[in-house]
Amino acid sequence: MLGPRFAMVMLDLDGTLVDSEAMLVGLVNETLTANGHPFAAPRSIAATIGLPLEEVFRRAVRGGGDATIASLCAHYRARADAVQFVSRFRLFDGVASTLEALRAAGARLVVGTSKGRKTTLDIVRHCGIADAIDDVIGGDCVARGKPHPEMVERALLAFGVDPTRALVVGDTTFDIEMGQAAGVATCGVTYGMHEPSRLRALQPTFLIDRFDALTAVVTGSP
Repeated sequence: MLGPRFAMVMLDLDGTLVDSEAMLVGLVNETLTANGHPFAAPRSIAATIGLPLEEVFRRAVRGGGDATIASLCAHYRARADAVQFVSRFRLFDGVASTLEALRAAGARLVVGTSKGRKTTLDIVRHCGIADAIDDVIGGDCVARGKPHPEMVERALLAFGVDPTRALVVGDTTFDIEMGQAAGVATCGVTYGMHEPSRLRALQPTFLIDRFDALTAVVTGSP
């Protein structure tokens, strides 16, 4: 029996698998104001989610030095890694059943996120999808975060998958750029943190409005 069109699928977490925009934007602003910085426009913060956390705060605090950025990141992570925060994550509709269908079709599923690996594993377990995920590559697993292709390259090597049989799925331009830089197919999801027009401008291989549409993309079925 032929396998799926894509043997490996790298999935972004925030804005793709989990509906976390309000949580993350709120935590960034809580961190900024607690440390004496101005409140930032929520949409401007959302536009940076997916980048390494240091870059998120560099863009929120223009001209902030390394010590300032490091302090903000430490404050943020102390709260983001806490059990109480992890327990608030919720999957988008159709995610759990779609992941099960993709695994049943023979695809290897990897979460690729700027979050730390341990916290991501906690979120995956909390959301009840751990059994469907083959691996998690967090921002602390690579030297260069999104949109650099290192995450994808690491997964391709780990699973012995040719780039022509791999797909990156995400809601931000950073995900699409990462996949394109790695030479793999890309699939944008339009319900996340970046406007559909921004995703379309990058001409991803696929664009879907619902996560459950991913099954047809990965398996190649009508």
